[in-house]
Amino acid sequence: MRSAFVHSVRTGFHILLAILLCSALAIAVPPPRATAAGPNVPLPTVVTRTSPATVGPGSVISLSFTLSGPAKEVGFTYVNEDTLEQATLYGPTSQLSGPYSAQAKVPVDGSAFQRTGRYKLLSVNIMLPLGQGVVRYGRDGNIIFLSQGLEAPTQRPGALDGVDFAVNNPNFPLVDNPNIKPPTITGVARYDQVLTTDNGSWTQPPTGFAYQWLRNGQPIPGATLNNYRIAEADLDQTLSVRVTATRAGYRAVSASSLPLTPTSPITATAPTLQGRLIVGEKLTGVFNEGSVSSGTVGGPVTVRYEWVRNGTVISGATTKTYTLQAADRGAVVGFRAVVQAGNPVTATRPFTVFGRTVVRNKPHTTGFDAGASMDLFARNAAANLLLYPTDGAGHWQAPRTIGFGWDVFDLVFNGGDFDGDGFNDVIARDHDGSLFLYPGNGTGGWLPRKQIGWGWDVFDSIIAAGDFSGDGNNDVLARTPLGALVLYPGNGTGGFKSPGAVGQGWDALSQVFSPGDFDGDGNPDVVGRDSAGNLRLYGGNGNGGWTTARSIGTGWNVMSRIGGAGDFNGDGFNDVWAIDAAGQLNMYYGSGIGGWKGAGVVGWGWGGFTAVF
Repeated sequence: MRSAFVHSVRTGFHILLAILLCSALAIAVPPPRATAAGPNVPLPTVVTRTSPATVGPGSVISLSFTLSGPAKEVGFTYVNEDTLEQATLYGPTSQLSGPYSAQAKVPVDGSAFQRTGRYKLLSVNIMLPLGQGVVRYGRDGNIIFLSQGLEAPTQRPGALDGVDFAVNNPNFPLVDNPNIKPPTITGVARYDQVLTTDNGSWTQPPTGFAYQWLRNGQPIPGATLNNYRIAEADLDQTLSVRVTATRAGYRAVSASSLPLTPTSPITATAPTLQGRLIVGEKLTGVFNEGSVSSGTVGGPVTVRYEWVRNGTVISGATTKTYTLQAADRGAVVGFRAVVQAGNPVTATRPFTVFGRTVVRNKPHTTGFDAGASMDLFARNAAANLLLYPTDGAGHWQAPRTIGFGWDVFDLVFNGGDFDGDGFNDVIARDHDGSLFLYPGNGTGGWLPRKQIGWGWDVFDSIIAAGDFSGDGNNDVLARTPLGALVLYPGNGTGGFKSPGAVGQGWDALSQVFSPGDFDGDGNPDVVGRDSAGNLRLYGGNGNGGWTTARSIGTGWNVMSRIGGAGDFNGDGFNDVWAIDAAGQLNMYYGSGIGGWKGAGVVGWGWGGFTAVF
């Protein structure tokens, strides 16, 4: 283990040295400038039903709503769950900037809502002013449509499940239309074969049909036609189809077919996937060809390999290894072995394994220099920035000075690959609140810096978050003095998407940092120390939110600094470092499931640094 190395220079020259170093490295120092932003996408912040839960003739259906911005058109689309007919309730609009509140009203009589039934909200449809586009929010608050060129807001309205209602109108009653004969499936129950269903028979001739194919009784996403091609996931599972018949004035009635089980004579051991789901990393697919059996088919057996991105075959990727590309960022990548038997081929079966998360840019828990192992940065009292590389097996490599004059910044951290060039970067805030990106060159040096933000002095803590939002790009979390935690999603090119609050009450924590994925689910997490010295783990869900929070340690108030920089000992699990009152650098080894499996002192003399990250 190596003690901390301090390269000293006279502090009186540090500002001059900073300027000279920037000049030598051709680092441009841009003046503050405004950034061009697209239109703000309105968000329904409040939607409340103001009419009774059940209405009838002579009644008015009404919703009270608030939008975060102007809208040319606002529509609340409902489905009558009894007839499957859809109707839209429109509200007043506003062309003025800023939020506005209004009421959407429609009488029961003579409207699209006059039919008796249970009305469930499907979506909120908002047309922006000046033809800027359309956004549609689903019932769960997620965006289900966004016009090209618009940027999705980070915040969501939350579940819109308190605005449903029922209509009881004797003038438009519901009549049953019983099924006489259930639908019947035809076709060969083998992989890649097409199954077809008829409509069945009903007492009154339906005017419309809806189809939903089921796997083990559960709906298969997107399988809503009267035919269905058998997929890999269907083999040895139960398939059926549900047909729903509709007719004006009649209840929608569903009937299901008898189940069938697609099979394949080909069997084999399932493949596995090795490697990190990071752009630039090599993945290896493992498939045991010796485990293949052609069963009753006989004849020769062949195996070919392919890689898939979000289910689509990647052109040219036909070996057992694949290096992740920028095009894979934000996608789910999988390895597939396709086995065929017979001559000519009479049976085909794919065996696919998918990555458990999307592919991401290099996180801050990977190396800043040419290696992939974790590195630590430290700023000494002379304002020099030092890099402490590791060998990936629990040992330090020779440290070196990589910058001067860094005391002009009151906050510095490793942002991971923030600009999408494959190399990790450093983000720094100066005393005026300006935020700068120092792109790494992949060998422990720098590319020209750029300013990426202003006004960041409103935050008392800013940390690297990894890909917290789940789009493949590295993000930043910032905390206000009042305890609001704000997510600034990175755009993958060195800037930010729209921010959004992801928590409150975080001022109860004296230190906050991200150790990367600490609980083993593949998504980055956050750790904080409270005033009692308890260390708490906040699990990230990989989609901009949280799973669970729990305590993972006590007595951590004896540590002056705590952080997470990656896997120090090379066991594949991220670790946490802490500097104690004696200046010792302690490494706490993560277990990979949100706990610990040992600790040790890995350095001395770290108490004199003014920043460690």
